[in-house]
Amino acid sequence: MLLLLRKGNVIIRAKKNINVEVGSRIQLAREEAGLTQEQLAEQLDLTTQFISIIERGVSGASLETIVKLCRVLNVSCDYLLLGKREAPSAERIAARCLPLSDEQRIVMDRVVADIVALLNT
Repeated sequence: MLLLLRKGNVIIRAKKNINVEVGSRIQLAREEAGLTQEQLAEQLDLTTQFISIIERGVSGASLETIVKLCRVLNVSCDYLLLGKREAPSAERIAARCLPLSDEQRIVMDRVVADIVALLNT
């Protein structure tokens, strides 16, 4: 349902809560991916203005655009649409260590061990 509000002689289109929620998750996922609005727009073949519009919840994105966003931002549709994040697999976490040097892996192993110990207390 589209809500139109009158403010003086101007009719304002009210934002839908779902668009605002999805838009904020798109923005967060974009920032976590280290992308600017311009870079994301380029990868999706959209305008920067449209990325801004959907991130602010002014308008919703089509299903096609949501699917493209999920692929580019490496997030699930469940996350963008519902806010549900799945726990990463051990393989995914380990894959992040592949580009590290042996010395960096030693440091990473110590950090992970310390974090696991803290989480288990």
